Amino acid sequence: MKRFLFSLTIAAVALSSLASGARHPAAAADVSFADKTVNMTIGFAAGGAVDLYGRTVAKYLPRHLSGHPTFIVLNQPGAGGVIALNEWSRRADTNGLAITAGAQSQTDPAALRETHARYDPASFKLLGGLGAASQGLYVRTDARARLTDKKAAPVVAGIVGATLRGGTYQILWGELFLGWNVRWVRGYPSTAELRQAVERGEVDMATFGSSKDFDVLNKTGKYTIVSQTGRLEDGRRVPRPILGKAPIFSDLVQGKIADPVARQAFAYWEDVSQIGFWVALPPATPDAIVETYVKAFDAMTRDAAFRGEYSRIDPDGVPATKRDYDRILQNLAKVSPATLDYLDAELTRQGFTTGK
Repeated sequence: MKRFLFSLTIAAVALSSLASGARHPAAAADVSFADKTVNMTIGFAAGGAVDLYGRTVAKYLPRHLSGHPTFIVLNQPGAGGVIALNEWSRRADTNGLAITAGAQSQTDPAALRETHARYDPASFKLLGGLGAASQGLYVRTDARARLTDKKAAPVVAGIVGATLRGGTYQILWGELFLGWNVRWVRGYPSTAELRQAVERGEVDMATFGSSKDFDVLNKTGKYTIVSQTGRLEDGRRVPRPILGKAPIFSDLVQGKIADPVARQAFAYWEDVSQIGFWVALPPATPDAIVETYVKAFDAMTRDAAFRGEYSRIDPDGVPATKRDYDRILQNLAKVSPATLDYLDAELTRQGFTTGK
């Protein structure tokens, strides 16, 4: 009899626990931010591209959150945004009152190794953001034939700064896997000055991402667009209309990379080159709060007022979903030191500075 009563007691406790579990944690529909203040941390200076995007989100996202909280933007620049996230990822509240807007340099494994980051971007609770715009590789049409002719004078490729970034890697990959005949000129202080160098004939080839640069170069009729990086839409790389029929670079090298480490390095570049701007909640934020924010963020990206205002800042901004960014950051979390070492070795061979 005692054993029977004990069993009934256990069953009652179990049922009580199930009932309690059905009520907690709160469902997304129960989450409200009435009379709350949300702090948005931005690891870049005020007035820059990331800051402008983050402040636009901070203006419109509250309109789609229950209770319409107040957003306050806190700029904490340094080390490509890494300093801000070192602290934010460990100390930010997980109650929905802390959020961040970030960029590529805060999620790129090579940059994180260089800046000694103390966080894992794959642990962030991403909401979505903007994908990187497809970058076009322009070459002077009268130099195009020399690109694949090793007996001819090298095609002169110009870059901004001292090392390769983003879409400019198309030139390196072309040299490595397509046999391109290239010589580098480094150190242009800005994209505008690089474009002027192309127009003067000082360099034959360069990569551009701004529609303003495209318009200037396309109108002359003197340039061929060799390739483009493509931009991410629902998990697929698609061409950018303004770049016409220029092929996506990944398609040009398909099946032409024999070395497995080189293939891993190229896959790493494919992922990191698609990162534009993103918005996230801290690690360990409860699922109900994340779900609430994701729904609000998706609604914001469909909001004509938001799209209209941000398009005045960046006409080429293309929304990227939470799913897109989750996949990219999970892939980047698996990038091995050997992959980054391979890239460093190739950059060193070409005379570029690296993070090592």
